[in-house]
Amino acid sequence: MENATSSLSDRDEILRQWEEAERTIEVAKLEQKLVIKRTGWKTVRIFVSSTFKDFHPEREVLVKQVFPDLRAWCSSRRIHLVECDLRWGVPKDTASEDTLRICLGELDRCYADNIMPFFLNMTSERCGWVPVKDDVPESLSNEYHWIFGLSVTEMEIMHGAYRRDNPNSLFAIREDTFVETVPDDRKDDFVDSNPIAPQKTQMLKERLHDRFPDERVFSYSCNFAGIDEGTGKVNLDGLEQFCQKVFEFFKGRIEDQYPLDTSTKLDPYQVHKEQQEAFMKSRSAVVIGRDEVIDRITFGLRNPRYPILLVGAPGSGKSSIMARIADVCGRPGQSKKMVSFDGCYIFYHFVGAVPGSTDTENMLRRLLREMDICNDSNMPKDFEEAAQLVRCVLANENTRRTVLIIDALNQLDDADPSVMLSWLPREFSPSVTCVLSTITDTPTHRFFVESKGEDALEVHRVSALDMKSRKEIVDEVLGQYGKKLDKQQMSQLLSKVSSENPLWLSIACEEIRIFGVFEQVTEKIDSLEDNLPRLLAQVFDRCEKENGGNLLVATVCLLEASKTGLLEVELLSILGGEEQTDDEGSQERRESSPDVLPAMKWAVVYRGLRSFLRPFGDSGEGRLDFYHRSLSKAVRQKYFNQGVEEEDGETGEERGEVNDDVDKSLPWHKKLADHFEHDGHIDRKVEEYPYQLCKINDKERLAVCLSEWEIFDKLYNPDYSNQLLAYWRNIDDTYTKMGTCYTMKIDGLRASSPNQGIFSQRLFQIAKLYVQSGLFEKARALLDEALQLEKDELGNRPENMADILDTYGELCVETLKRQQFVKELQREDIKPGIKYRRESVELRKTLEECPQQKYKLGLTLMKLSFNLNAWIACGGDETLSISEAETLHKDYIEQAINIFEETEDVGNLAEAIMTKALIYPRRDAEHLDLILYAERLCRKAYGMECKLMTRIVRNIGIYYEDQKDFKKAYEYFVDCELLSIQVFGENHPSTISAKRTLEEPVYQSIDRYYHGMGRKIRACKVLSSDLS
Repeated sequence: MENATSSLSDRDEILRQWEEAERTIEVAKLEQKLVIKRTGWKTVRIFVSSTFKDFHPEREVLVKQVFPDLRAWCSSRRIHLVECDLRWGVPKDTASEDTLRICLGELDRCYADNIMPFFLNMTSERCGWVPVKDDVPESLSNEYHWIFGLSVTEMEIMHGAYRRDNPNSLFAIREDTFVETVPDDRKDDFVDSNPIAPQKTQMLKERLHDRFPDERVFSYSCNFAGIDEGTGKVNLDGLEQFCQKVFEFFKGRIEDQYPLDTSTKLDPYQVHKEQQEAFMKSRSAVVIGRDEVIDRITFGLRNPRYPILLVGAPGSGKSSIMARIADVCGRPGQSKKMVSFDGCYIFYHFVGAVPGSTDTENMLRRLLREMDICNDSNMPKDFEEAAQLVRCVLANENTRRTVLIIDALNQLDDADPSVMLSWLPREFSPSVTCVLSTITDTPTHRFFVESKGEDALEVHRVSALDMKSRKEIVDEVLGQYGKKLDKQQMSQLLSKVSSENPLWLSIACEEIRIFGVFEQVTEKIDSLEDNLPRLLAQVFDRCEKENGGNLLVATVCLLEASKTGLLEVELLSILGGEEQTDDEGSQERRESSPDVLPAMKWAVVYRGLRSFLRPFGDSGEGRLDFYHRSLSKAVRQKYFNQGVEEEDGETGEERGEVNDDVDKSLPWHKKLADHFEHDGHIDRKVEEYPYQLCKINDKERLAVCLSEWEIFDKLYNPDYSNQLLAYWRNIDDTYTKMGTCYTMKIDGLRASSPNQGIFSQRLFQIAKLYVQSGLFEKARALLDEALQLEKDELGNRPENMADILDTYGELCVETLKRQQFVKELQREDIKPGIKYRRESVELRKTLEECPQQKYKLGLTLMKLSFNLNAWIACGGDETLSISEAETLHKDYIEQAINIFEETEDVGNLAEAIMTKALIYPRRDAEHLDLILYAERLCRKAYGMECKLMTRIVRNIGIYYEDQKDFKKAYEYFVDCELLSIQVFGENHPSTISAKRTLEEPVYQSIDRYYHGMGRKIRACKVLSSDLS
């Protein structure tokens, strides 16, 4: 009887509390309609309310599954999603008043940002902390109309939803039947020890159903699923209905309140511009500890002819700095310290930040469109035309005042920096300033410094974060989610050396943020690896467990094994096969979708990796690839067993880690090779298939691949087929297999009675390739056949005849270049080359002038000058005297130089200048000055590893040899040998010629003096491009 009376009085007291709460309901209707038109980005906050101990499983799936998916959807609508999950983040020594203010203050932030909070409450059998009067100061009680007797969770419901009938609120009630499945020793986690808890929770559920419509109050069931070994927390399964309901509700409410304006259809350039602007705004919002370098760069913008380069380690914060600079330039007059940018056009491009941003040609097209240089009708048709036009615009003194800000040059798609940066002029217009960023010591960084020269370049390096900046970053990142470290935890985190790196610090904060066990946060911080690649390896461990297991591993391994990243459809196709290898699912399922990973499984994997991947577009038009190079390092170390040297200078082996010397990347390269072998997209096949075959050393398939005409046409370059020949060298350095394969292809064409024009073109192309590779006899035979075909069957077509004759001349030149010295006996070998090229020049002058023909004429004139120089060295004869040859030589080379200067063709200008140097006696200072000038131009156009540089360093060596400075000559001849190996391969005639020079007695003695170390020292300098 006494217990019944007590229970009745408890219920009366609970009822009284709710009656008091009812009197605080606001009867006034919402004044503001919750449909908000906007421009730019908006922040949406979702407040998660529940007791903590019993809702750990639900909060885990919210933070790690539901909210990441919802955040991705919001991002596509220009909305930032922030969830407020206060499981931890209130320091343990915080007073009760401060704790309550933090909880309700977060709801106030939600009101401020979204008019009505996006509010999620979860209720079950626990009522949680019920503050007494001593816990709630009068000021706080008055401010929030505190109802004594209600729990903190109930007061969150009152403040966030109940009093105002918040349409953005959702209530999830977990059915109590699941408690029966929980072991007895863990039931206390889910059942409140407070004797009035059952009545309080029952009353709360009744009030929620009475106050809110059915679609906003739902029940769900779940089951006990064991104990998590890492955290010791109970796991639940069957939460799919819960997740789906939460996701769909908030997606619908956000869509209603912040509708996407679809009334105006933007063209692709405008869409890309807005995406770039959104990225810039998001990255520039909070930039901590970088004021000094930002100020230095913005002041440097006062000199518009001075390119500025920002360099730093991966993850050092370059993108944020560049975003802040772009933002500052777009907001002139904000600070007296800043240079004025009034009337200045600001173009910024963050490579890898938005879909398609790694495509250099697209970037140049957008620049031309936004500067009103081109529209759709006159836009350049290919990369070469776009690069040439941009180069001219940026060098033109009449161009409007412009600032170019381009971040992460090293992430542009083209692997060759000389191509990637060919749009940059030799000298900028006084009205144009260029600010670029790249990772330190990448090929892009080295090439840019080499091509511009340190005297004409302002370089800024990103330093490590100081301690004050690190603390501010942690407070800012965690503060967005209502979390805060106590002093001990902050000190523990910042004592790690790697915290000086912004990327490490942001990843560490994210790992701490999503960690849901308050009691173990300190241990979690202590467990974080003090090294960026190893920290990322920890992240991969967590993602494997939470986001797809073996499928996630396969995804990161395939991305790292790819050459240029993978399209989503490619990845899903390969993963589909990967899944079926491991899955014993039904035959019916495999037959219905034999090759594609199901969307639901991919969604789980992608959710875990999204923050580490470049954006690739809603329709998968961009390539999936890692956003930071550090992720590649982490994958190679963790999954490929490759001992990548880490930031602390140690490898895994030096730390005592197991390495069985097995390269575990090979199976992934094989999967990619097998996929791309049958890929119908020829551009993607050319990018990936031969590369993957090289990686697995499958020489037979590689030979078949390179022999396909479709592949050949993509890789062949009439100037020099660098990539094609590099692939053939993976089979053999002598190109024997290449000669055999292409001879068979030509024989097959000949036997099939082909179109004679097409057959002539193939003869010519293969002959050019043979000249490039040193297969001179094979080249001559094909040229003879092509020439005869033109004369007998094709009517001596002028352009084709000029190309064939020019290639005959090239054959003669290349044969000469293999010789140590030009001798009088070689006169008869030189004469045909001069004859062919003079005929080619006359034919080209009859053709209609266009950029392509002008370019070819310049090349022919330049190479004819080289032939004439060799003729002069042989002494000439009665058909062409030395004086006549000298006159022609000077005339032809000046014509070539004029053409290349006019077209701003820096690479061929470098070769023309070197050819001009041959006019002067080899001991003359002017001879050396011209060659050194050619070397500077060559560095700018191509960098070090190119065919032309091998000739330049050889000629510098010859100059010092003539000066009797054999030590200096030795250094350059070693450079020539090393570069020839890199460019041509070990057994190419050019490399053999370079080796023979070093076999001469004088250079052998120098090599012995250095005890064989001379070549090794020069090799290091060549690889670092330091030939001073």
